Amino acid sequence: MAQHQTDTSAALHRIMTDPAVGTLDVAAAFGVSRSKAYESVKAGDWPSIKVRGCVRIPSAWVRAQLMLEDPAVSA
Repeated sequence: MAQHQTDTSAALHRIMTDPAVGTLDVAAAFGVSRSKAYESVKAGDWPSIKVRGCVRIPSAWVRAQLMLEDPAVSA
């Protein structure tokens, strides 16, 4: 695996369990490159927050885009 690749199943697990995830996880889930992910954040196409210099994307938004069931609703 290349240095910047993220395992898709691990990324989806984090998307389903964590409140916010990194751009690499979202890129893996959407099937886009790392640079395209950062472009999407910079352009405002993806909602994001910065936590201690790290870009984080709300998992609820990612789940909605991928039409995944929200674990909080199904519990």
